[in-house]
Amino acid sequence: MTVWLHANCMPMLANRSARRSSDPEAVENITTLGMLTYQALSGTFLTSTFYKVGTVPCSFQPPQDDKLFKMATYTRDQISHYLQHIGYTQDVNQHFAEDPLGLLTRIQILHMARVPFESLSLHYSKYRTLSLNPEDLFVKIVNRGRGGYCMEVNAFFAAVLRSLGFTLFSTGGRVRGDAGYKGWDHMVNIVTIDNQRYLVDVGFGTNGATRPVPLQHEHRFLTVFPTEGMLEYRGIDANTDPNQKVWVYSVRQKEDDPWGEMYCFGELEFIPGDFEVMNMRTSSAPQSFFVQSVMCMKTRLDEGKQDPVGKVILHRDYIKQQNGNEAPTTTRLLSEADRVEALKRYFDISLTLEEQQGIKGLASELKDRSKHA
Repeated sequence: MTVWLHANCMPMLANRSARRSSDPEAVENITTLGMLTYQALSGTFLTSTFYKVGTVPCSFQPPQDDKLFKMATYTRDQISHYLQHIGYTQDVNQHFAEDPLGLLTRIQILHMARVPFESLSLHYSKYRTLSLNPEDLFVKIVNRGRGGYCMEVNAFFAAVLRSLGFTLFSTGGRVRGDAGYKGWDHMVNIVTIDNQRYLVDVGFGTNGATRPVPLQHEHRFLTVFPTEGMLEYRGIDANTDPNQKVWVYSVRQKEDDPWGEMYCFGELEFIPGDFEVMNMRTSSAPQSFFVQSVMCMKTRLDEGKQDPVGKVILHRDYIKQQNGNEAPTTTRLLSEADRVEALKRYFDISLTLEEQQGIKGLASELKDRSKHA
């Protein structure tokens, strides 16, 4: 069999293969695909890279509950396909070796301009369920050119980053609404580079950070000009214990505006089962924003495709385009046909006829108002 694995998987494969094969050479048929080599059977790795396991004379069928498979990764071919999908054209292995933070920043910027933050599958579908299975997410996001809401796109992005060799974990967040902080309904990734942890969130929509944000108290940064973001490590008004502290993510639209709290998160790693519970409620509760609203959003890059300079947002019955300090332009959508066309025009998303029929009868369906406009 031929398998593509991240380097961190190799000791487990080597040990299990050795136990199951009578051939002492069975686990030595390993070809290095990265920059440095795996020291045979010692379990020592000199860098984060990929290896191709050749024809192994044993039947290796790892159990589905193996920890290895809970830390989802993608194959080398899948990563290549994804990088092509977002328009990344550099040598990813060299970029990782020379400047991992630069690579992370570049991929996040390109990802958020190509993979939309959207809720379409909760409306344009017969089933209106969302899978967090890594393979389902790859098909949806890369093969079909779609996006998803926070748990979908951040779970997918975590698997991508892990496949590239980054060290990270995922955790839950609480979004602040009009009445205060809600329960766990958001997901973010925490990536560690050179002993510094970074918030990496590709799933918070118009007010989300577009680059990795170091976990530093009162750190300020630009999202999409002129919007600023800030991280603080402090308590929130919902706490009863004054010693409790979390990271609070806030934004302001321009320099003179007050800061508005968006969400908070801690540094406790959440496991897949946590997100399954969160996903079930967020994707099905009638009061969920995503259940109530058809929305789709992505950033726009400058001509050199280096920096985010604007946003395009579809929300319910309008399209809003905003670039920097320029006044936003808004176009009303008068029918489902208008909205389906807007998804194709602005996001390159083509809904099938079956998907288009899926919204019929829902409160989120746009009734044809063109005859009365």
